[in-house]
Amino acid sequence: MSFLSQLLMQLPSFLIALTGFVLAGIFMKRASTASILVIIASILTLLQSTLAIFNHLVLLEMMIDGKLSDTAYSIIVSGGFTLFYVAISALMLCAAFAGRNAQTTPQAQPNIAENTATTHANLTPHRGGMVLTFGLLGLLLFAPLGIAAWVMGNKDLASMREGHMDKSGEGTTLAGKILGILATTLMIFGVIVFFGAMAVLASSYRGF
Repeated sequence: MSFLSQLLMQLPSFLIALTGFVLAGIFMKRASTASILVIIASILTLLQSTLAIFNHLVLLEMMIDGKLSDTAYSIIVSGGFTLFYVAISALMLCAAFAGRNAQTTPQAQPNIAENTATTHANLTPHRGGMVLTFGLLGLLLFAPLGIAAWVMGNKDLASMREGHMDKSGEGTTLAGKILGILATTLMIFGVIVFFGAMAVLASSYRGF
């Protein structure tokens, strides 16, 4: 039961990693560098979850039994989680801005550039980068930003379908929206778990 409970606790991380693999598969042809970075970050997320399970089932027991000192335990656990968190955050942020300069220059195809500029003149510039950044930050740092990514993504994608906004940012906008949905879902899940735990603790304290 202990192993199953630990797996359940790591379910949000597994969902994040799964979302990363799905997004990387969708955008591999359009942005291979960013997709590879996301795949690596997703693998590290799974390894971080494995470390969390290993910590509760093995390292914690070793510390309680005296086989591992408190100092060594703190260094291993805090150091491991910190390294994973920094690496995953850096990879995801790099993925958000990877390949931004890999666009066709106007000098190479002047006629196409002029036609594109004329076509886009009447369109609202897309906010794909902003939506994706909000989605990433909502997932990694501050969950309420995921709500902003979800709302902005919905609005911008609808505007693109109606022909009022530049469609070149459709991919990044969609990715940001998906990350925003996931961040919002995890936030709601966390709030439910928190209040559930508080209710259980309150009941135990009152002797019910």
